[in-house]
Formats: sequence, structure tokens, C-alpha cells
Amino acid sequence: MLDRLISRYMSQPVFTISADAELDTARDRLANHGVSSLAVTDGHNPVAAVISRTDLLAAGSVEVDEKHGALHLRLPRKKVREIANPDVVVVDPEVETVRVASGRMVERRVHRVFASKGEHLYGVLSTRDVMRCVADARVTTIIDTVMSTPVQVVEAKEQIDFSVARLRQVGTSAIVVVDQRGWPVGLLTQREALEARGYFSADTVDLVMSPRFITVREGAALHYVAAQAVATRARHAVVVDDRQVLGVVSGLDFAGAAAEWVPS
Repeated sequence: MLDRLISRYMSQPVFTISADAELDTARDRLANHGVSSLAVTDGHNPVAAVISRTDLLAAGSVEVDEKHGALHLRLPRKKVREIANPDVVVVDPEVETVRVASGRMVERRVHRVFASKGEHLYGVLSTRDVMRCVADARVTTIIDTVMSTPVQVVEAKEQIDFSVARLRQVGTSAIVVVDQRGWPVGLLTQREALEARGYFSADTVDLVMSPRFITVREGAALHYVAAQAVATRARHAVVVDDRQVLGVVSGLDFAGAAAEWVPS
């Protein structure tokens, strides 16, 4: 499965935005389509760059409305081209395999590659698509060997503005939200940070955290974890024992395993 062409697993359509669009337009389009990134088109180039929630969060500032006290992410009056990431991986859908594409994601620290040929943009292979392939290929890598540590955590009753600032500071894709026992109850990702507008600075992070994660035990085979994540539309797996959070498995961790796994 991992050596099949990416056309077998890539997603369609690819949502795009003009390089000359405003950042507020990009934020609205990401929210409307429910995606984490947009391909940036510029003239005849169908994917000149990519703009993601991470880019918007880095470019903006979380502020408190002095009149109402509500939080909002203020974006600068800039064009998409001014902050879009030109580090785009473009591959030929008739040549590239899932395994090779996964390796390129890990190497470039990107969460997607675009399938394009000439002036045509055919699809995008994201880490979520790689997770589907990992499940189909029954990758037996043990989850302990690919999880990321140490884990960034924040208590559920911490204030939203503190938690969002923490997310920006550590530069990670997600912070694990824990209850008073230290047990994971949610995730704070770039998506929740961007959508925290309208909440008050005194509101707690459990009001905006995402429940879209799964918890797994040490020793689990990665294909079981991937199948659960795909079925529940979770983007992260939190590895736990009876007392604490041990690690987090992100889409890039799945991609790394896909690139390296060899059946025994």
C-alpha cells in the first residue's frame, strides 16, 4: 500500500486562494471549508505557496477588546502573498508513491504535498491521507517509538489567552489539555486558537478545546491507532499510562513511520 501512487490516497478538490487576497479572507475560507491550509495561486502557477492556520496565528495577535472584554485574533492588513509559505512540495501524481511523499513531508516539516502537473492541480496528499494508508498497510510499528516527547500540557481551567499565548510560544501543533488529575480531556490546536474570537480573557480553555483526539496505551501497533484516528477524524493520538500523559503522535509522526516501515 505504501508503495502505491499518491493518486490512490490524495484528497480532492484542493481549496485555493489568490495571492492578492486579504488575510481575513483566508481565515474565513479556512473556516468555511474546514481545512487547515489553502493552496495560493499566482498567475499561471496553481500552487505558488501555501497558507495555513499556523501562518495566520504567527502573523496575528490575540487581543482583548477593551470595550467588551472578548478575545479576538487581530490579523494585519496584509495580502496572502506577504505571509504565505513558499516552501511547497509539488509532486507528479503519476510518479510519486505514498512512502516517498511521506518522507518528503518529514524532511521538509510540512503536513501536505500537492499533486500537480503543468498548470493543473489534481489533489493534495495530507498527513491524514497518510494515516489512511498506514491503516490499510497494517504498519506494525509500535507507537512508543514514534511518539513525540516531552508533552506540552495546560490545565483545563487555565485562561484562554494564557493558553493561546503558550501555544504560539512553544511552536507545537497541539497542547494537551488535562483535568485536575492530569488526565487528557482535550487539545488546543491552531484551529481552536483562531476560533477563540468572541470569548472573554477570563474564560477557560476547556470552552474552546477540541475533543478530536484518541488515547492509546503503550505498545499499540500503529495501524490500529491510525484506523481509530481516521474513523473518529482525530488528528492526534495521546499515549497514556495509568497516571500520566507519555507522548503525542501527530500526523508527521505517522508520515515518518510510513516512510521507514518495511514489512517483516
